[in-house]
Amino acid sequence: MCAAPGGKTCHVSCMMKNNGLLVACDKSRKKIEAAQKRFIEMGATCVVPLSLDATKIVNKDDKEWKGPREIIEGASGLRVKQFFPESFDRVLLDPPCSALGLRPKLSIQSSLNDLIKTSEYQKKFVNQAVLLLKVGGTMTYSTCTINATENECMVRWILDIYPNMKLVPIGLTIGTSGLSNVGLNSVERNMVRRFDPSDDDQDMMGFFVAKFIKTG
Repeated sequence: MCAAPGGKTCHVSCMMKNNGLLVACDKSRKKIEAAQKRFIEMGATCVVPLSLDATKIVNKDDKEWKGPREIIEGASGLRVKQFFPESFDRVLLDPPCSALGLRPKLSIQSSLNDLIKTSEYQKKFVNQAVLLLKVGGTMTYSTCTINATENECMVRWILDIYPNMKLVPIGLTIGTSGLSNVGLNSVERNMVRRFDPSDDDQDMMGFFVAKFIKTG
């Protein structure tokens, strides 16, 4: 979800060794067309790029359930209408964010109201991602911001609103644990990974990642 410009999608396709089906969707047709060129250049043959609004990606109305492959076969160019609930084994959600972790943007002033609006917008994507995910499936949530409202606070919100979403360890030792005093306990903070450009030992842009399993 929100796959453009396609870097993470290419990485996932390598991890999949081009086996299976990897759907890369983005609302912007122009961006997904550019990403499609990257997928071709990288030999990511398992990727199906689609121009699709991820805040309205789930079809909850039609009674006749169809799998992703069947829906894609009926696609018009880069467009499909929607997918059905519990269609995917894994979802990588990289929603629009304040991008405060990108070094060129660190000097840009963002108001508290702007940050709150961004986190509220992200919740729409989370809702759709949870609906798309099969029981037992994995959702990875990532941002390129250092703003706790979009990171640790969002993890807390997901755990409170969706009791069927269980936070699990990322499985990485790089980066640092989550911030304290923003809603997560010590165990939960150690399950997420935070990367801060102000940390001289990391020497990288700001980034955040959390992993969930849908239990029911």
